[in-house]
Amino acid sequence: MIPTIGFYDSAENFYRGFLAGILSQSDRHLIKSNRESENGRSDLMVRNPSLRGKAFIIEVKVSKGIHDLEKDTEDAAKQIHEKGYIAELQTEGYRDIICYGISFYQKDCEVQLDKG
Repeated sequence: MIPTIGFYDSAENFYRGFLAGILSQSDRHLIKSNRESENGRSDLMVRNPSLRGKAFIIEVKVSKGIHDLEKDTEDAAKQIHEKGYIAELQTEGYRDIICYGISFYQKDCEVQLDKG
């Protein structure tokens, strides 16, 4: 039997670390976790070393129930813009910035894509 995520591995730090671990396997992108910005900390920033490449911001939420996934995902995507997480990447010169709001409830998740 292969071990998987348990139902009790549900803190936001767990999911952020899980995603950072998966994304860090790419040799084509730089990953920063819990990066401070003007008004808070974005959960994950993924950027191509070239300013001509894509950059991604990922905000993670943990829902209290299965029926909260969609709203929490929308809230995560809104938070990226409301807290100005994009500003650092724009200041560096990235133009192609993609934002993801992701909400988890146990082993389920919802993802919202938002072009920055």
